[in-house]
Amino acid sequence: MIENFEQNVEDIQSIKILPTILNVINQSTGLGFVAVARVTPNKWLTCGVLDNLNFGLTPGDELQVETTICHEVRQADKLVVIDHVDNDEIFAKHHTPLQYGFQSYISVPITLQDGTFFGTLCALDPAPNKLNNAKVIGMFTSYAELISFHLDAIEKMRLKDLEIKKKNFQLESFDFVSSHDLQEPLRKIQMFSSVILEKNNQNLTNDVVRYLDGIKNESQRMRNILNDLLVFSEYKKSSQEFVATDLNSLVENIRKRLSKEFSECNGKIVLDELPSVPIMPDQIEQLFYNLIINAITFRSNQCDLEISISSKIEKGIDLSYEKLDTNTTYCTLTFTDNGTGFDPRYNEKIFGMFNRLDKEKHCNSTGIGLTIARRITENHNGFIIANGNLNKGASFTVYLPMKQ
Repeated sequence: MIENFEQNVEDIQSIKILPTILNVINQSTGLGFVAVARVTPNKWLTCGVLDNLNFGLTPGDELQVETTICHEVRQADKLVVIDHVDNDEIFAKHHTPLQYGFQSYISVPITLQDGTFFGTLCALDPAPNKLNNAKVIGMFTSYAELISFHLDAIEKMRLKDLEIKKKNFQLESFDFVSSHDLQEPLRKIQMFSSVILEKNNQNLTNDVVRYLDGIKNESQRMRNILNDLLVFSEYKKSSQEFVATDLNSLVENIRKRLSKEFSECNGKIVLDELPSVPIMPDQIEQLFYNLIINAITFRSNQCDLEISISSKIEKGIDLSYEKLDTNTTYCTLTFTDNGTGFDPRYNEKIFGMFNRLDKEKHCNSTGIGLTIARRITENHNGFIIANGNLNKGASFTVYLPMKQ
């Protein structure tokens, strides 16, 4: 264990049940001083205390470790129980009871899950007491184990928080690298390829032209992947306030953003009247955009693209999706297209990062858009599911709670 004594005191003080433990020991045994101590080879530190003897120790106070019996408990990793110091063969002339003036005493090791000795649960009193019995020893041992359990839980939570901070730092570092360090070389590769093609076109063989075009295209595809990864990291958590928003307006925004794409494929959106829902507007617009651009990307060559968007408001108990809370009311949004679809076996797989079912045919897809869509629904305490039908289109169902 890293010796951070200030943190040790804070950890013990954060155990909400600790005052109850100390009080129960006091009431059950009559011992006037009860404490949790951090004990190392060089230090005895009060971390938690109940002091009805006016002993004078408060959390954070120290005793010289060699003057305590806890020092011997740590060395032997074994409890010490004394009913009556004056009658005890070992401790009758021991320097500790002589110095601190007690007759009854008990100290039980607090050992962490990894076997590390943390300290002791100890208690004492100027009067003799009957402590050396199964009931008292069992109580102290159980409470020491309970304190150990809480300390381990606190440490695991601390490590988890550190891991989250580390991941967030890594994401932020990635964001910077993706937005600059990686984007800039790709931009220059595209620029130099274009310059070569424009200025030396007459002197280049067909193979060289094809290779340079390939470099430009692959560089653009890499930039698209980096941009999508940036969007994915941007939506790593709920970052906005929930606002009641007319979903029809979001669809209209996307219709305008993708007007060129719809014109090129002679596509259209068939839109039912959608409700107003409490959402983070920018995120849900991104969700709608990803689902609609996915339909455009995987459109069929056999017919004009048609995307239908409909909605219902129902309680979870009335819906067939088992992950929904039965008492929550959801806005169910269904996006249906008449594109190429996919095998229903991949209904779940398509939400995975970089999963593209037909990589050769749809090389412009980065395989991240639906992963982003799922993350956004999770940020809204909602769900998204897919239902593919090979060569007959696909549908995506989004469940958004009506209250956040």
